[in-house]
Amino acid sequence: MGRAKPAAAKAASPAKPAEEDAPEPIKLTNLYDAGALKGALDEVAREVVLDAGFNEDVMVSNIKLLLGFTAIGSGLLAQFGPGKFPANWWMVFGCVVAYLVLTTLLNLYSWKVEGEAFLVTRPFRGGKGVRVSSRMGRWSDEFTLVITDREDPSLEVTSQHAIPEFFHSNGYMADGAWRAAVEKLTSSYLERLAARRGKKDD
Repeated sequence: MGRAKPAAAKAASPAKPAEEDAPEPIKLTNLYDAGALKGALDEVAREVVLDAGFNEDVMVSNIKLLLGFTAIGSGLLAQFGPGKFPANWWMVFGCVVAYLVLTTLLNLYSWKVEGEAFLVTRPFRGGKGVRVSSRMGRWSDEFTLVITDREDPSLEVTSQHAIPEFFHSNGYMADGAWRAAVEKLTSSYLERLAARRGKKDD
């Protein structure tokens, strides 16, 4: 008997073009919507900073969620808890006090840890992490991006840009140009961080 013929190798599936892996372009329907403009720029800036090696500090969000849900729970307990008012006035009073205390703690924690930042990161390269924030006036076409060290607020880098630099007239964002601007600012922060660490070592 002759040897069995080897099974024909399956044709390799064609590789997907690189374009399929590229992020979908961002398009805004209203270039006069300051909130939408700022939100789009913030989201891309967030991606660039995380791609640089930083990791988001999810503990900040977890603590906020814990305080928020606990405050909601105390409010629900006051409304639907056992007993009827006024017989259970002490429980209602305690729940109201707890709600006020928890919401106050939530606001204070958010103000202290986040401030105006849309991204707070964990320690990275010997630093304590950064806060990434932005500013944009309601009727202004100027956008300011800020990266601030969490440990030393004096270690801060800022860049100011004109919105038309990063959006075409048809509403599409010039993604590459904006990413390059954020990468440049991130590199500037890392250089200043390294210089500060060098001075401490001396």
